[in-house]
Amino acid sequence: MNILASAYACDPYDGSERAVGWNWICEIDNFHQVTALVSSVYKCNIEDYKRNNPDSLKNTEFVYIAVPKPLSFWHRGYRGERIYYIMWQICAANVAKKLVLKQKFDLVHHITYVTCVLPTYMHKLGLPFLYGPVAGGDQIPKVIGYPIGFKTAIFEKVRKFSQIIFTSTPNFKRTVKFASMILTATEETSRLIPKKYHNKIKIFQAIGLSDQFLYPEPQFKQNKKCRFLMVGRMLKLKGFEIGIDAFVSALNTGINAELVILGDGNSEHLRTLKKKSETVHEAIKFTEQVEYKKMRQFYQEFDVLLNCSMRDSGGFVVIEAMGCGLPVICIDTAGPKVNTTIDSAIKIKPANYSVMKKNLKEAIINMANNPELRETMGRAAYNRAINKFAASNRTKIMNEFYNQIITK
Repeated sequence: MNILASAYACDPYDGSERAVGWNWICEIDNFHQVTALVSSVYKCNIEDYKRNNPDSLKNTEFVYIAVPKPLSFWHRGYRGERIYYIMWQICAANVAKKLVLKQKFDLVHHITYVTCVLPTYMHKLGLPFLYGPVAGGDQIPKVIGYPIGFKTAIFEKVRKFSQIIFTSTPNFKRTVKFASMILTATEETSRLIPKKYHNKIKIFQAIGLSDQFLYPEPQFKQNKKCRFLMVGRMLKLKGFEIGIDAFVSALNTGINAELVILGDGNSEHLRTLKKKSETVHEAIKFTEQVEYKKMRQFYQEFDVLLNCSMRDSGGFVVIEAMGCGLPVICIDTAGPKVNTTIDSAIKIKPANYSVMKKNLKEAIINMANNPELRETMGRAAYNRAINKFAASNRTKIMNEFYNQIITK
Protein backbone atom coordinates (compact mmCIF):
# COMPACT_ATOMS: atom_id res chain seq x y z
CA MET A 1 0.00 0.00 0.00
CA ASN A 2 0.90 3.64 -0.35
CA ILE A 3 0.33 5.32 3.03
CA LEU A 4 0.14 9.02 3.79
CA ALA A 5 1.03 9.43 7.46
CA SER A 6 0.56 12.53 9.58
CA ALA A 7 3.22 12.31 12.29
CA TYR A 8 3.87 15.81 13.64
CA ALA A 9 6.08 14.45 16.46
CA CYS A 10 8.67 12.00 15.14
CA ASP A 11 12.21 11.70 16.52
CA PRO A 12 14.61 8.74 16.52
CA TYR A 13 16.48 10.02 19.58
CA ASP A 14 13.68 10.78 22.00
CA GLY A 15 10.88 9.11 23.94
CA SER A 16 7.19 9.80 24.57
CA GLU A 17 5.20 11.26 21.64
CA ARG A 18 8.30 11.61 19.48
CA ALA A 19 9.09 7.91 19.93
CA VAL A 20 5.50 6.96 19.11
CA GLY A 21 5.68 8.76 15.77
CA TRP A 22 9.12 7.41 14.93
CA ASN A 23 8.41 3.80 15.88
CA TRP A 24 5.24 3.67 13.83
CA ILE A 25 6.90 5.14 10.74
CA CYS A 26 9.78 2.65 11.02
CA GLU A 27 7.45 -0.32 11.36
CA ILE A 28 5.03 0.74 8.61
CA ASP A 29 8.06 1.23 6.32
CA ASN A 30 8.73 -2.52 6.52
CA PHE A 31 5.48 -3.27 4.69
CA HIS A 32 4.39 -0.20 2.75
CA GLN A 33 5.43 2.89 0.85
CA VAL A 34 5.13 5.81 3.27
CA THR A 35 4.98 9.56 2.85
CA ALA A 36 5.39 11.00 6.34
CA LEU A 37 4.33 14.55 7.14
CA VAL A 38 6.57 15.62 10.02
CA SER A 39 7.32 18.85 11.87
CA SER A 40 10.52 20.46 10.59
CA VAL A 41 11.63 20.63 14.26
CA TYR A 42 12.70 16.99 13.94
CA LYS A 43 14.46 17.25 10.57
CA CYS A 44 18.03 17.38 11.93
CA ASN A 45 17.66 14.26 14.06
CA ILE A 46 15.84 12.29 11.37
CA GLU A 47 18.39 13.16 8.69
CA ASP A 48 21.23 12.37 11.08
CA TYR A 49 19.71 8.94 11.74
CA LYS A 50 19.31 8.30 8.01
CA ARG A 51 22.95 9.21 7.36
CA ASN A 52 24.10 6.85 10.10
CA ASN A 53 21.71 4.08 9.02
CA PRO A 54 21.68 4.24 5.20
CA ASP A 55 19.92 0.89 4.81
CA SER A 56 16.90 1.86 6.91
CA LEU A 57 13.63 3.53 5.91
CA LYS A 58 14.07 2.75 2.22
CA ASN A 59 10.33 3.04 1.63
CA THR A 60 9.69 6.32 3.46
CA GLU A 61 9.81 9.87 2.18
CA PHE A 62 9.78 12.51 4.91
CA VAL A 63 8.05 15.78 4.13
CA TYR A 64 9.12 18.42 6.65
CA ILE A 65 6.56 21.08 7.35
CA ALA A 66 6.98 24.32 9.30
CA VAL A 67 4.55 27.07 10.18
CA PRO A 68 5.75 30.24 8.40
CA LYS A 69 8.12 32.27 10.58
CA PRO A 70 6.00 35.45 10.63
CA LEU A 71 3.24 33.38 12.27
CA SER A 72 5.44 31.34 14.61
CA PHE A 73 8.39 33.52 15.63
CA TRP A 74 7.24 33.16 19.25
CA HIS A 75 7.47 29.36 19.26
CA ARG A 76 10.44 28.11 21.29
CA GLY A 77 10.66 24.60 22.72
CA TYR A 78 7.25 23.75 24.19
CA ARG A 79 6.15 27.34 24.66
CA GLY A 80 2.80 27.77 22.92
CA GLU A 81 3.08 24.21 21.63
CA ARG A 82 -0.66 23.61 21.30
CA ILE A 83 -1.26 26.75 19.28
CA TYR A 84 1.70 25.94 17.06
CA TYR A 85 0.43 22.37 16.60
CA ILE A 86 -3.00 23.61 15.45
CA MET A 87 -1.33 25.94 12.95
CA TRP A 88 0.94 23.12 11.80
CA GLN A 89 -2.05 20.86 11.16
CA ILE A 90 -3.54 23.49 8.86
CA CYS A 91 -0.25 23.74 6.96
CA ALA A 92 0.04 19.94 6.82
CA ALA A 93 -3.47 19.64 5.36
CA ASN A 94 -2.57 22.10 2.61
CA VAL A 95 0.60 20.16 1.77
CA ALA A 96 -1.34 16.87 1.84
CA LYS A 97 -3.96 18.16 -0.61
CA LYS A 98 -1.21 18.92 -3.13
CA LEU A 99 0.40 15.51 -2.61
CA VAL A 100 -2.92 13.73 -3.18
CA LEU A 101 -3.22 15.46 -6.57
CA LYS A 102 0.23 14.20 -7.60
CA GLN A 103 0.10 10.56 -6.47
CA LYS A 104 -2.34 7.87 -5.44
CA PHE A 105 -2.55 6.99 -1.75
CA ASP A 106 -4.49 4.01 -0.42
CA LEU A 107 -5.23 5.67 2.92
CA VAL A 108 -4.21 8.45 5.30
CA HIS A 109 -3.24 7.71 8.89
CA HIS A 110 -3.14 10.26 11.74
CA ILE A 111 -0.39 9.15 14.16
CA THR A 112 0.81 12.07 16.32
CA TYR A 113 -0.03 13.91 18.40
CA VAL A 114 -1.81 11.11 20.21
CA THR A 115 -4.78 13.23 21.23
CA CYS A 116 -8.34 13.77 20.13
CA VAL A 117 -8.64 17.15 21.84
CA LEU A 118 -6.43 18.83 19.25
CA PRO A 119 -7.43 18.89 15.59
CA THR A 120 -6.38 17.03 12.51
CA TYR A 121 -7.67 17.87 9.05
CA MET A 122 -6.62 14.71 7.26
CA HIS A 123 -10.24 13.61 7.00
CA LYS A 124 -10.69 16.32 4.34
CA LEU A 125 -8.54 14.50 1.78
CA GLY A 126 -11.27 12.13 0.63
CA LEU A 127 -9.13 9.07 1.39
CA PRO A 128 -9.88 6.15 3.69
CA PHE A 129 -8.89 7.63 7.03
CA LEU A 130 -7.46 5.88 10.09
CA TYR A 131 -7.72 8.10 13.15
CA GLY A 132 -5.36 7.15 15.93
CA PRO A 133 -4.54 5.69 18.28
CA VAL A 134 -5.62 8.82 20.10
CA ALA A 135 -5.97 9.64 23.79
CA GLY A 136 -7.06 12.68 25.76
CA GLY A 137 -10.09 11.48 27.68
CA ASP A 138 -8.40 10.49 30.92
CA GLN A 139 -9.02 12.31 34.21
CA ILE A 140 -7.56 12.04 37.71
CA PRO A 141 -10.12 9.89 39.58
CA LYS A 142 -12.04 12.24 41.89
CA VAL A 143 -12.04 9.68 44.70
CA ILE A 144 -8.30 10.13 45.24
CA GLY A 145 -8.43 13.75 46.34
CA TYR A 146 -4.77 14.07 45.39
CA PRO A 147 -3.01 17.30 46.48
CA ILE A 148 -2.08 18.53 43.02
CA GLY A 149 -1.75 22.20 44.00
CA PHE A 150 -3.47 25.32 42.74
CA LYS A 151 -1.69 25.64 39.38
CA THR A 152 -2.20 22.01 38.44
CA ALA A 153 -5.83 22.14 39.59
CA ILE A 154 -6.42 25.11 37.29
CA PHE A 155 -4.65 23.28 34.46
CA GLU A 156 -6.85 20.22 34.97
CA LYS A 157 -10.00 22.35 34.90
CA VAL A 158 -8.82 24.05 31.71
CA ARG A 159 -8.03 20.62 30.27
CA LYS A 160 -11.50 19.35 31.12
CA PHE A 161 -13.00 22.45 29.54
CA SER A 162 -10.82 21.90 26.45
CA GLN A 163 -12.14 18.36 26.13
CA ILE A 164 -15.68 19.69 26.07
CA ILE A 165 -14.88 22.51 23.65
CA PHE A 166 -12.75 20.55 21.16
CA THR A 167 -15.06 17.56 21.04
CA SER A 168 -17.95 19.93 20.35
CA THR A 169 -16.32 21.61 17.36
CA PRO A 170 -17.57 20.96 13.82
CA ASN A 171 -14.07 19.76 12.83
CA PHE A 172 -14.00 17.06 15.53
CA LYS A 173 -17.48 15.91 14.54
CA ARG A 174 -16.38 15.67 10.90
CA THR A 175 -13.16 13.89 11.94
CA VAL A 176 -15.01 11.04 13.68
CA LYS A 177 -17.77 11.02 11.04
CA PHE A 178 -15.39 10.54 8.12
CA ALA A 179 -12.92 8.30 9.95
CA SER A 180 -13.00 4.78 8.54
CA MET A 181 -11.75 3.48 11.88
CA ILE A 182 -11.02 5.12 15.26
CA LEU A 183 -8.33 3.73 17.55
CA THR A 184 -8.46 4.93 21.16
CA ALA A 185 -5.76 4.31 23.75
CA THR A 186 -8.13 3.88 26.70
CA GLU A 187 -11.78 3.31 27.52
CA GLU A 188 -11.95 6.82 28.97
CA THR A 189 -11.03 8.34 25.61
CA SER A 190 -13.65 6.23 23.84
CA ARG A 191 -16.28 8.01 25.90
CA LEU A 192 -15.39 11.29 24.19
CA ILE A 193 -16.47 9.85 20.85
CA PRO A 194 -20.19 10.27 20.08
CA LYS A 195 -22.01 6.98 20.68
CA LYS A 196 -23.26 6.73 17.11
CA TYR A 197 -19.64 6.20 16.01
CA HIS A 198 -18.69 3.65 18.65
CA ASN A 199 -18.97 0.88 16.07
CA LYS A 200 -15.80 2.32 14.51
CA ILE A 201 -13.78 2.22 17.74
CA LYS A 202 -11.09 -0.28 18.69
CA ILE A 203 -9.07 0.00 21.92
CA PHE A 204 -5.43 -0.04 20.84
CA GLN A 205 -2.51 1.55 22.65
CA ALA A 206 -0.41 4.07 20.76
CA ILE A 207 2.84 2.98 22.33
CA GLY A 208 5.13 0.10 21.55
CA LEU A 209 8.73 -0.98 21.93
CA SER A 210 11.26 -1.62 19.21
CA ASP A 211 12.70 -5.10 18.97
CA GLN A 212 16.12 -3.56 19.68
CA PHE A 213 14.81 -2.36 23.04
CA LEU A 214 13.38 -5.77 23.96
CA TYR A 215 16.41 -7.93 23.16
CA PRO A 216 18.50 -9.56 24.42
CA GLU A 217 16.26 -10.99 27.12
CA PRO A 218 17.04 -9.37 30.48
CA GLN A 219 18.79 -11.27 33.24
CA PHE A 220 16.77 -11.43 36.44
CA LYS A 221 18.49 -10.17 39.57
CA GLN A 222 18.64 -11.36 43.16
CA ASN A 223 19.85 -8.15 44.77
CA LYS A 224 20.19 -8.16 48.55
CA LYS A 225 18.85 -4.63 48.57
CA CYS A 226 15.69 -4.25 46.48
CA ARG A 227 16.05 -1.27 44.16
CA PHE A 228 12.88 0.60 43.22
CA LEU A 229 12.67 3.14 40.39
CA MET A 230 10.32 6.03 39.65
CA VAL A 231 10.59 7.77 36.26
CA GLY A 232 8.73 10.62 34.66
CA ARG A 233 8.20 14.31 34.14
CA MET A 234 8.07 16.22 37.39
CA LEU A 235 4.37 16.98 37.29
CA LYS A 236 2.22 16.65 40.39
CA LEU A 237 -0.26 14.40 38.61
CA LYS A 238 2.55 11.88 38.08
CA GLY A 239 2.20 10.94 41.76
CA PHE A 240 5.80 11.24 42.93
CA GLU A 241 4.67 12.65 46.27
CA ILE A 242 2.44 9.74 47.23
CA GLY A 243 5.08 7.32 45.97
CA ILE A 244 7.71 8.87 48.22
CA ASP A 245 5.34 9.02 51.21
CA ALA A 246 4.44 5.34 50.79
CA PHE A 247 8.07 4.36 50.34
CA VAL A 248 9.14 6.17 53.52
CA SER A 249 6.38 4.35 55.43
CA ALA A 250 7.63 1.06 54.02
CA LEU A 251 11.23 1.87 54.95
CA ASN A 252 10.14 2.54 58.51
CA THR A 253 9.10 -1.12 58.81
CA GLY A 254 12.72 -2.15 58.27
CA ILE A 255 12.75 -3.34 54.64
CA ASN A 256 16.11 -3.41 52.87
CA ALA A 257 15.34 -1.21 49.88
CA GLU A 258 16.12 2.05 48.14
CA LEU A 259 14.21 4.31 45.77
CA VAL A 260 15.84 6.13 42.86
CA ILE A 261 13.88 8.90 41.16
CA LEU A 262 14.69 9.92 37.59
CA GLY A 263 12.93 13.20 36.88
CA ASP A 264 13.31 15.92 34.32
CA GLY A 265 14.64 19.44 34.63
CA ASN A 266 14.89 21.76 37.61
CA SER A 267 11.21 22.36 38.23
CA GLU A 268 9.98 23.77 41.51
CA HIS A 269 8.19 20.49 42.19
CA LEU A 270 11.46 18.57 41.70
CA ARG A 271 13.32 20.87 44.08
CA THR A 272 10.56 20.52 46.69
CA LEU A 273 10.61 16.72 46.46
CA LYS A 274 14.39 16.60 46.69
CA LYS A 275 14.42 18.75 49.79
CA LYS A 276 11.63 16.75 51.41
CA SER A 277 13.19 13.38 50.59
CA GLU A 278 16.72 14.26 51.66
CA THR A 279 15.48 15.32 55.09
CA VAL A 280 13.33 12.19 55.49
CA HIS A 281 15.49 9.28 54.42
CA GLU A 282 18.89 8.62 52.84
CA ALA A 283 17.53 5.60 50.94
CA ILE A 284 15.67 7.93 48.55
CA LYS A 285 17.92 9.32 45.82
CA PHE A 286 17.50 11.50 42.75
CA THR A 287 19.44 11.12 39.53
CA GLU A 288 20.03 13.27 36.46
CA GLN A 289 18.54 12.72 33.05
CA VAL A 290 19.62 9.60 31.16
CA GLU A 291 20.05 9.60 27.39
CA TYR A 292 17.20 7.69 25.78
CA LYS A 293 19.60 5.27 24.06
CA LYS A 294 20.93 4.33 27.51
CA MET A 295 17.54 3.86 29.17
CA ARG A 296 17.37 0.09 28.66
CA GLN A 297 20.67 -0.38 30.49
CA PHE A 298 19.48 2.02 33.20
CA TYR A 299 16.21 0.14 33.80
CA GLN A 300 18.10 -3.12 34.20
CA GLU A 301 19.91 -1.79 37.26
CA PHE A 302 16.62 -1.96 39.18
CA ASP A 303 14.24 -4.58 40.57
CA VAL A 304 10.80 -2.87 40.55
CA LEU A 305 9.14 0.08 38.83
CA LEU A 306 6.96 2.21 41.09
CA ASN A 307 4.54 4.24 38.95
CA CYS A 308 1.98 6.38 40.74
CA SER A 309 0.69 8.42 37.82
CA MET A 310 -2.90 9.55 38.34
CA ARG A 311 -3.64 10.26 34.69
CA ASP A 312 -1.52 8.78 31.93
CA SER A 313 -3.14 7.55 28.74
CA GLY A 314 -0.01 5.80 27.52
CA GLY A 315 2.28 4.92 30.38
CA PHE A 316 5.36 4.59 28.17
CA VAL A 317 7.56 4.25 31.27
CA VAL A 318 5.50 1.25 32.39
CA ILE A 319 5.91 -0.74 29.18
CA GLU A 320 9.61 0.19 28.91
CA ALA A 321 10.17 -1.18 32.41
CA MET A 322 8.18 -4.32 31.56
CA GLY A 323 10.30 -4.71 28.44
CA CYS A 324 13.34 -4.80 30.73
CA GLY A 325 11.84 -7.45 32.99
CA LEU A 326 10.75 -5.22 35.86
CA PRO A 327 7.54 -5.97 37.75
CA VAL A 328 5.38 -2.90 38.31
CA ILE A 329 3.46 -1.27 41.14
CA CYS A 330 0.97 1.16 39.61
CA ILE A 331 -2.34 2.95 40.05
CA ASP A 332 -5.08 0.95 38.31
CA THR A 333 -6.30 3.70 36.01
CA ALA A 334 -5.88 4.94 32.40
CA GLY A 335 -2.87 3.59 30.44
CA PRO A 336 -1.23 1.50 33.19
CA LYS A 337 -4.59 -0.18 33.79
CA VAL A 338 -4.67 -1.30 30.14
CA ASN A 339 -0.97 -2.09 29.86
CA THR A 340 -0.53 -4.34 32.90
CA THR A 341 -2.04 -7.55 34.24
CA ILE A 342 -2.32 -8.93 37.76
CA ASP A 343 0.48 -11.36 36.81
CA SER A 344 2.91 -8.57 35.91
CA ALA A 345 1.94 -5.79 38.33
CA ILE A 346 0.48 -4.99 41.71
CA LYS A 347 -2.36 -2.68 40.70
CA ILE A 348 -3.59 -0.22 43.32
CA LYS A 349 -7.25 0.74 42.99
CA PRO A 350 -8.00 4.48 43.09
CA ALA A 351 -9.11 5.48 46.60
CA ASN A 352 -8.58 8.41 48.94
CA TYR A 353 -4.98 9.46 49.56
CA SER A 354 -4.49 7.72 52.90
CA VAL A 355 -5.92 4.40 51.69
CA MET A 356 -3.85 4.48 48.52
CA LYS A 357 -0.72 5.35 50.50
CA LYS A 358 -1.35 2.35 52.79
CA ASN A 359 -1.93 0.01 49.85
CA LEU A 360 1.18 1.27 48.06
CA LYS A 361 3.20 0.77 51.24
CA GLU A 362 2.02 -2.85 51.52
CA ALA A 363 2.84 -3.49 47.86
CA ILE A 364 6.34 -2.05 48.31
CA ILE A 365 6.96 -4.23 51.37
CA ASN A 366 5.66 -7.29 49.54
CA MET A 367 7.99 -6.73 46.58
CA ALA A 368 10.99 -5.86 48.75
CA ASN A 369 10.69 -9.00 50.89
CA ASN A 370 9.98 -11.47 48.07
CA PRO A 371 12.70 -11.90 45.45
CA GLU A 372 10.87 -14.93 44.04
CA LEU A 373 7.74 -12.80 43.52
CA ARG A 374 9.82 -10.12 41.79
CA GLU A 375 11.30 -12.66 39.40
CA THR A 376 7.97 -14.35 38.65
CA MET A 377 6.18 -11.06 38.02
CA GLY A 378 9.20 -9.69 36.14
CA ARG A 379 9.10 -12.61 33.72
CA ALA A 380 5.36 -12.13 33.25
CA ALA A 381 5.95 -8.43 32.62
CA TYR A 382 8.62 -9.18 30.00
CA ASN A 383 6.41 -11.74 28.25
CA ARG A 384 3.54 -9.26 28.14
CA ALA A 385 5.83 -6.61 26.68
CA ILE A 386 6.93 -9.06 23.98
CA ASN A 387 3.43 -10.24 23.14
CA LYS A 388 1.50 -6.97 23.38
CA PHE A 389 3.94 -4.14 22.82
CA ALA A 390 6.68 -5.40 20.51
CA ALA A 391 6.49 -3.06 17.54
CA SER A 392 6.72 -5.92 15.03
CA ASN A 393 3.68 -7.67 16.55
CA ARG A 394 1.71 -4.44 16.77
CA THR A 395 2.47 -3.65 13.14
CA LYS A 396 0.86 -6.93 12.08
CA ILE A 397 -2.31 -5.79 13.84
CA MET A 398 -2.05 -2.35 12.23
CA ASN A 399 -1.75 -4.02 8.83
CA GLU A 400 -5.00 -5.85 9.56
CA PHE A 401 -6.62 -2.50 10.33
CA TYR A 402 -5.33 -1.09 7.04
CA ASN A 403 -6.74 -4.02 5.10
CA GLN A 404 -10.13 -3.67 6.82
CA ILE A 405 -10.24 0.02 5.93
CA ILE A 406 -9.44 -0.24 2.25
CA THR A 407 -11.77 -3.20 1.68
CA LYS A 408 -14.83 -1.44 3.20
